[in-house]
Amino acid sequence: MIDKELLTSCFTKSQNISWPCSTCSNGYLVINEDTFFSKETSVSLKGHSHYEWEPEWVSFVYSCIFRCSNNNCNEQFASSGHGCLDWDIEEDDHGIPQQVYSPCFEPYYFYPSLKIIDIPKNVPDDITNQLNKSFELFFSSPSAAVNHARSALELILNHLKVPKTTINNKKKRVKINLHNRIDKLAKQHSELKELLLAIKWIGNEGSHPEKSLTKNDVIDLYEILEHVLSELFENKSKTILAKAKKINKAKGIK
Repeated sequence: MIDKELLTSCFTKSQNISWPCSTCSNGYLVINEDTFFSKETSVSLKGHSHYEWEPEWVSFVYSCIFRCSNNNCNEQFASSGHGCLDWDIEEDDHGIPQQVYSPCFEPYYFYPSLKIIDIPKNVPDDITNQLNKSFELFFSSPSAAVNHARSALELILNHLKVPKTTINNKKKRVKINLHNRIDKLAKQHSELKELLLAIKWIGNEGSHPEKSLTKNDVIDLYEILEHVLSELFENKSKTILAKAKKINKAKGIK
């Protein structure tokens, strides 16, 4: 999985973040400098005339092309997003500390998208496709990213042959909700219930318009989901049950 700090950090035109290349996994993304373009937004420009204006009010939009640092790959990535003025303390020519502002930028979009977690090669295509859609939305809409990850969870249960419908007391066929489907997991997968329930709880919150999930919330989900995929398709033994149990006890993120 891509390091959390890399996924939540801003970059500058002269200082890249080492996002790994999703094509070769060996290189990292660097800016093609002649493609970088940014402009201050109209709302930000109008704010300069306000008598209480502060540099922190400034906002930018940007677009650029990143390339993979691995010359044997050289994949190209389109990116766009927003920016602001960040500050730091630097000494002037006389050694006097002063506050210095410089633009920093945060991505909303990458194409191709970054592969945020490792997906084992033998994961079914329908699950992989939902995860890739989730990765595409991670930077711009964490809640939408979670919804696609939740859809991947439904597909995982399909892969495990967990029933989707049942016959009720009125002899009618009805859908089984996600929570009950997880409860119906076969005994050989019972150790995964805590993990799958944690994904479900976060997924529920992503479906509520009044909830505003953060990147860190989605990263928690991805971390658990990566382990589930590893357990099911690579049979690795590492677990993160403690985090899953905490989410389940709270029935979501608190």
